[in-house]
Amino acid sequence: MRDYLAYASITLFSVCAMTAGAVPVKQPAVEVLLGSQVLQFYNPAHFSTVQLIHDTVMGGRSDGSLAPVSEPAGLRFFGNLSLANNGGFASAEFKLAQALPAKDFNSINLNVTADGRLYQLRLKTSYIPQGVAYVVNFQTDIDRQNYYFKAGDFTGQFRGRQVTNLPKLNLEDVTHISLMLADKKSGPYSVIMYSVALSPLQSI
Repeated sequence: MRDYLAYASITLFSVCAMTAGAVPVKQPAVEVLLGSQVLQFYNPAHFSTVQLIHDTVMGGRSDGSLAPVSEPAGLRFFGNLSLANNGGFASAEFKLAQALPAKDFNSINLNVTADGRLYQLRLKTSYIPQGVAYVVNFQTDIDRQNYYFKAGDFTGQFRGRQVTNLPKLNLEDVTHISLMLADKKSGPYSVIMYSVALSPLQSI
């Protein structure tokens, strides 16, 4: 898939170092459910690297960048989505710094401040082919929100096409978490990512 996408891989440590020397930032207040595993997007102890994956190698012109924010702490993913040359997607993919604990996680809570556009939450495990992801679409509000999903809400996709016969998604097997914009609408976008929490609860 590297011949198809543009990759810019950076460590979370280098992103967070942009705020080195600043006063301690306020931690975001997140509703944490009992038994949840909380992963903070800005925390290099939770995510080791992030890849900016856009449509530019295939001729597209979309772009995206990351910047740390404070009060509360998070990472802002922002840029411009372009439909030129059959393009139209931009994403930030985070690699977990270490394996999740062996728990029966059944739901996931994404905490972000977005811009009212339709995004995708994408999950990868080591048990699916390269380039394939478990995907769920969600419509965002323009203020900070928690977005809840069950494992069964995700479907397999490869380059926008549905993939069947994949292994059942077990959230404890997740190795990569990404946010993608591919809503077929050109223009600027911005989303501040605070955290994602995996919970053993079946529903919220």
